[in-house]
Amino acid sequence: MGLVLLLITAPLLQVLLINRSPWGGPDLVTLAVVWLALTRGPVWGCVAGLVGGLAVDVTPPADGTVGRTALVLAVTGLLAGHWLQGKPLLAGAAGAALGTVLQAGAAVALGDEPWRSAVADLPWTLGWTVVLGALVAVVLLRRRRAQEAQPRVAMRRV
Repeated sequence: MGLVLLLITAPLLQVLLINRSPWGGPDLVTLAVVWLALTRGPVWGCVAGLVGGLAVDVTPPADGTVGRTALVLAVTGLLAGHWLQGKPLLAGAAGAALGTVLQAGAAVALGDEPWRSAVADLPWTLGWTVVLGALVAVVLLRRRRAQEAQPRVAMRRV
């Protein structure tokens, strides 16, 4: 239930808070998709990217091609989940960077935005998103190690 709530609130927080700030900010939906891919695996990351991307595509002010962000975030979630097998820190940062750059590239390729408009805020958004993606990966890695250190007790029927 918490994962669904995360995917619903991320686009709303992005539109209401982050997009209105003068200094830019991270792409919260991309971070949510990368987080789900790192915690649940590539299939859940792909599904989360599809659902989160569709939520972004229809959240006002929606002015682009519907499905563009969904496709980009589905690919991002799938690849971030696969990259987890190597190094989680690298998977978090690379997944965040991939999602941010692919969204700008898809907007230009589909003719939704001119090149200058798509690249104008890209360095700030990329910086914020990659740093937070790496931090999320570190937190998830620590949480996973703490859970693995705890012994599991099997319950027996009496």
